[in-house]
Amino acid sequence: MVGGLLAVAAASAWVVVSFVPILPANAGPFLSSALTPAEAQALSRRANPDASWPMFGASPARARFVVSGLRPPFHVVHRIPGESLIEMPPAVSQGRVVFGTHDGLVIAARAKDGTRAWSADIGGCIASSPAIRAGVVYIGWSGPAPCRAGKDASGGVVALGLSTGRLLWRFNAGNVEASPAIVADRLFFSAFRSRTESWVYAMRLGEGRRVLWSHRIPSKVASSPTLLGRRLYVSAYDRRVYSFDGWSGRLRWQTTAFSDDPEVRVLLGLRSLVRRKSWTEGGYYATPAAAYDRVYAGVIDGVFSAFDARTGVHRWSRKLAGSIYGSAAVWKEKVYVGTTSGAFYALSARGGDVLWKHDLGGRILGSPTVTNGRVYIATNRRQTFALNARTGEVEWHFDDGHYSPLVIAGSRGYLVGKGRIYALRNAPRSSAHHEAR
Repeated sequence: MVGGLLAVAAASAWVVVSFVPILPANAGPFLSSALTPAEAQALSRRANPDASWPMFGASPARARFVVSGLRPPFHVVHRIPGESLIEMPPAVSQGRVVFGTHDGLVIAARAKDGTRAWSADIGGCIASSPAIRAGVVYIGWSGPAPCRAGKDASGGVVALGLSTGRLLWRFNAGNVEASPAIVADRLFFSAFRSRTESWVYAMRLGEGRRVLWSHRIPSKVASSPTLLGRRLYVSAYDRRVYSFDGWSGRLRWQTTAFSDDPEVRVLLGLRSLVRRKSWTEGGYYATPAAAYDRVYAGVIDGVFSAFDARTGVHRWSRKLAGSIYGSAAVWKEKVYVGTTSGAFYALSARGGDVLWKHDLGGRILGSPTVTNGRVYIATNRRQTFALNARTGEVEWHFDDGHYSPLVIAGSRGYLVGKGRIYALRNAPRSSAHHEAR
């Protein structure tokens, strides 16, 4: 009898901790000629020609791919001190490298030599990347600084002059861990006030600045908004992805990769409670990436999914080892994503098959970047890797890093270390013992 009870207990534990009720795949058409990561970058550059990397993910589609000639080995040109933890990567525009720190400082450094142009203390925890347009920096804050002080209901977005750092305006919205997106003259961001209340905002910029629309979501939203044209996508802790018309604010659809039965919701809640001591901590933290008329995102519970960008239909899901906190990068019909198990994956964008997998030996909490046939990713063991994007072979590593690894501006890469940023340029290939090998 004791053995039977133990067997029942073990089976129950497996159901709560390991079983994930994923909906069946619905393959549908794969539009390889729809907006590709390269086309998304080109559109972003045409809209903002002065910015090499204007926002998180390099474009509103958040595909994290740019065209460049950057390749290892590298030479460290200079270092930019951050004074405290830099969780999210910088934006680069008009010769300025701009980023935020956990202590609430927004720092702008000169790209040519790394010297500080200005800094501004906005008085709140910064856990997001800025967006830059027309000489203005937009960045969110989430609760008091430093970030380890915990969250309250305060937060919002500030606008600062790119040349001087002067405060232009401040908008209180609630905790903004999202990195803003800019399309045309519209600023998009999300804010959460509790685990059961978040808002998505669209604001017109320039003369007559005003909120165009806002929409309440009954869950925590830490995701940044992603856009394909005027279609906007955010993901939430309720394990749902929401799509809006970015111009009108109309909710187009909401979708999930999981069964919506009440029993399943209870099971998923118990799973989060057992593993993370919270009923709602298993959903989406990561920002969606959009390409090929699909939306790609992974949940903290470790399930990575693809949805139809027009209809929200669940196309496929793949259960990965560990939890997913970082956004994906997309390139050449491949999707790249890492997990807290230390595993870094290349998946087929079409059907979700694992093309290759590499164990990097440290928790992956950030988002990769793809350029020039290589994918860059960092681990919490303070290492950054460059892998061959086709094969997964490690081509280079660097002994610093933590979250998101690299942004690209012309012939330089900016690698985010722990509390500092390194400016890199290509070194001669014969530099076998170079400092940035």
